[in-house]
Amino acid sequence: MQFEVCVIRRRRVVLGAAVLVYVLAPLVALRLFGPAAVDPAWDAAIGTGLAATGMLAVLPLLSVRWWAAQSREADRLRVVQALHRQLSYLLAALLVTHVVGLVLLEPRIVDYLLPTAPGYMLAGLLALVLVIVQIVTSRARVRRRWSHPGWRRWHAAMSTAAIGLTGWHLWGSAYWVATPRASLAAGWLLGVPTVLMFVWHSRPPARLAADMPKSSGPRRTVGACLVWSLCALIALAVVAFVWRPASDARPVPHPYPCSAGRCL
Repeated sequence: MQFEVCVIRRRRVVLGAAVLVYVLAPLVALRLFGPAAVDPAWDAAIGTGLAATGMLAVLPLLSVRWWAAQSREADRLRVVQALHRQLSYLLAALLVTHVVGLVLLEPRIVDYLLPTAPGYMLAGLLALVLVIVQIVTSRARVRRRWSHPGWRRWHAAMSTAAIGLTGWHLWGSAYWVATPRASLAAGWLLGVPTVLMFVWHSRPPARLAADMPKSSGPRRTVGACLVWSLCALIALAVVAFVWRPASDARPVPHPYPCSAGRCL
């Protein structure tokens, strides 16, 4: 029994590490290939948006529908389901932090929240709305007894739309994703999981034998330790993303994009 618990914990750590690597990939790519830093506080707000981009891309791959065809173990499937649900809350928190942080740092960015804002800015806001709608409808599906196949198709469609809108937001901003290498990295990070999601939804893997063995021991609950660990590591990664060696140069008086007048 002790050996089985150790194996389960190790598998959870491996799964969490894989998710963390993909979530932090945009931060690493743009830290290496992106443009020069602007300001620590500003870059921190941008960093939360970049981490949210990686999480948005990888979440559709944490689908129990696909994992059920690959594993007979009920505990692993519960971990995948719980991780998908809890990471969606973390995703929404990162997106809200990204928007609120930028507005607090530069109040004139409120102009970007108006209907007259550029399309790429409205695309980012619409992606946030779609993420929140997915979370709300997922929680309401069981209570309202919605058809699972119909809801799943809508869920996948909204995920795809949110990823596409996020890509538009990144490329339209034309700062952090402006160089050819940064554009290629962002396209890879958003495109590959999306293509895999389409393939798995259109051609799901054949299921294993229907007589899936039941666990002989008591059902184990999936705690929030894994998600809290991911939160802490993402926060540390954002700090590393914004850290720059001390410089003797005098700071720019207005480091943010809206140095004077309106943003639009």
